[in-house]
Amino acid sequence: MLLPMENDPVAERFSSIAWALDERLRRIVAAGEAKAIGRGGISSVSRSTGVSRRAIHAGLKELQDHPQDPTPRRIRRPGAGRKKISEADPSLMSDLESLVEP
Repeated sequence: MLLPMENDPVAERFSSIAWALDERLRRIVAAGEAKAIGRGGISSVSRSTGVSRRAIHAGLKELQDHPQDPTPRRIRRPGAGRKKISEADPSLMSDLESLVEP
């Protein structure tokens, strides 16, 4: 996380709320700042906040696609994350049961 630069209101605002932002909200807040600035906003916000330009572009697209839509609390798409170990090794449960059974 970047420290706020002197007289940089974007960096100051962002650093004051950064602790509460997950990855989705981080890009949406950065995109909102960039949109408010207008031309050159993406580069400026990226420098001020440390959020990548690619993430800001993604946030702008989210703002454009769902401006009034109340979003669910899911951060990532369903199915993201680690798969169950039993899916990776189908014989695991039978192997464990054979160890437990006398």
